[in-house]
Amino acid sequence: MNTELGAHTGRELEQDEWAAFFDELNKRMEHGEELEATIEIVSDPAVGTEAERLPLASITYEDGDDQIAIGVGGRGHRFPTVLWHFVDHPRKVVVTEPDVDVTGLIIESEDETLTVVRLFSR
Repeated sequence: MNTELGAHTGRELEQDEWAAFFDELNKRMEHGEELEATIEIVSDPAVGTEAERLPLASITYEDGDDQIAIGVGGRGHRFPTVLWHFVDHPRKVVVTEPDVDVTGLIIESEDETLTVVRLFSR
């Protein structure tokens, strides 16, 4: 299903697709793909950048906790993850994909806060 969320358009993932989608993205990074992420928060009344162009460590959906966890800042023991952003009670995940590569995610939480994750190849 295609959807438009604010000024962003993309493909909305069904909730039962979230874990597998994030697992596949994490596997790509484990196999050498290097991504950087910018995390922006959009809520009423605040809008702001939480992290800008930091190495993406992982994104996971924890069904039992009903939470998406985004780790940025590094991968491995030498450069560990330095920031975790958690989206509690996500209700919508939209993936913006121009062709093959994911260029971003828009995650809407139960309280209608948007977490915009922009992804960049390094």
